[in-house]
Amino acid sequence: MSGTSLDGVDAVLVDNSATKILSQVYLPYSQSFKEQLHKLTSGGAVYLEELARTDRKVAQYYCKAVQKLLKISQCGAEEVLAIGAHGQTVYHHGGQYSMQIGNGALIAEETGITVVCDFRMSDIAAQGQGAPLTPKYHQYLLQNKSAIVINLGGIANLTQVEDNQVLGFDIGPANTLLDNWIKQNKALEYDRDGVWSRSGFVDQKLLQKLLKDQYFEKEWPKSTGPEYFNLAWLESYLEGSETPQDVQRTLVELTAITISKHIKKNIDVFLCGGGVHNLFLLERIACLNPNNRITTTQELGVSPDYIEAAAFAFFARQTIESKPSNIVTVSGATKEKILGAIYGA
Repeated sequence: MSGTSLDGVDAVLVDNSATKILSQVYLPYSQSFKEQLHKLTSGGAVYLEELARTDRKVAQYYCKAVQKLLKISQCGAEEVLAIGAHGQTVYHHGGQYSMQIGNGALIAEETGITVVCDFRMSDIAAQGQGAPLTPKYHQYLLQNKSAIVINLGGIANLTQVEDNQVLGFDIGPANTLLDNWIKQNKALEYDRDGVWSRSGFVDQKLLQKLLKDQYFEKEWPKSTGPEYFNLAWLESYLEGSETPQDVQRTLVELTAITISKHIKKNIDVFLCGGGVHNLFLLERIACLNPNNRITTTQELGVSPDYIEAAAFAFFARQTIESKPSNIVTVSGATKEKILGAIYGA
């Protein structure tokens, strides 16, 4: 799995139930490759040759991650049913198109393992958003227990399971704006523990403008990405008089408020994704939801850092077994679909 943070590849080896992580590996992208991906995902023009080279480069990172994973787990390639390769999203326009690069055929050839990839387009072909897909896995982990799972990735997304009904959608920005703003202003990759944002004050005028953005007013099903929530989006709301740390503090509040708006009282909330390490963000979510027990997906048996990687292992198994992986009430698709393309080794 490679997320919208563009930081690297998370790889996990899971058991046949896809609920137990046996081994995990994180392989960071090089700084130069991060910059290349950021350029590719920023929405500007790109040469096809550059896209093709990047597609192969992502696949090579995936291959290295798989090989490292097999080595540390002392597992042979022949023991693995399939690789669920999400790829690196470079463009997502919910309901119309979604592109994840990371050449599945190359990964299969280099690792000797069947690869399932390109999970989103079948849902989109059936008039769905193509995202979020993880609610299916969250429902599976919860075993239909009434609860909410919130992924704090680049984008925050929500899964609510109640009375065997599943609701899910992309809420809005989580880490993507926080990471890019601190990178632009302090040349840091991320705000460790939310220390910098804690030093600022909420700019109420800016916050109210951000909260009125049209995306937050849209009804679900809906999905989004850094193509929409990026620094250009943020800067369109700035007047120029704001201090950088106050903007960062306001972005934390934006995320906490937009998430809390969708949390029902007196229901357990499980958090996952890189944002669980932003202690200040977690404090704000807890403060705004005093009637909820808030913890992480570790309580469900899956690490909050690797739950998305585990989800795509689960989806790969679903595909191999000819079972659907989308939820029509989440994506808006007209029917359940078997997701992904299969490349044999």
